[in-house]
Amino acid sequence: MSEYRQIPGYENLYEASSNGTIWTCEGKTTFRNIHGKRQKRVWKRRQIIPKREKRQSSTHYDLRVELWKNGSHQTKLVHRLIAMSFIPNPQNKPCINHIDGNSENNRPENLEWCTYKENQIHAFRTGLNKHCKRVELISTYDHKHHTFYSMAEASKFLKMNHGFVSGLVSRGIMNFGEYKILIKG
Repeated sequence: MSEYRQIPGYENLYEASSNGTIWTCEGKTTFRNIHGKRQKRVWKRRQIIPKREKRQSSTHYDLRVELWKNGSHQTKLVHRLIAMSFIPNPQNKPCINHIDGNSENNRPENLEWCTYKENQIHAFRTGLNKHCKRVELISTYDHKHHTFYSMAEASKFLKMNHGFVSGLVSRGIMNFGEYKILIKG
């Protein structure tokens, strides 16, 4: 059995369901003008069918819905609405992570609040982010290995600008100072 909760900011208008869907509230009232006459409409509870839209500069898709309030509408991410309704966010983290990596599975048990960095690390570890390449720096002095999730992170470790290691690798330079640079995956 699904549990329904009010969506913060859209109380008595829309509800989030524990099965990962968005619904209009029973008794939601809207008005519209047709041929100069104001008409009242009282809504029954119904599921809002989300749109599947591609993220900018990505191969992944998100589910989005249009929510109306006071005569204007906004497009909202379904997973964000579900998380706002079901998952406490005491640390005020800005992102929502899909634990299983499936952006269409918006059940509360599959969502968690996270930082941008935590979200990127999760995407890298689960193979969702194909753009980042794991970098390993190996010290020629003590043969100690330092592993990083991106070239930018390795550059930061070397106290250089974020594109430094990428620039070295693109020129075929695989050594810097005491470190040998290895690119993985």
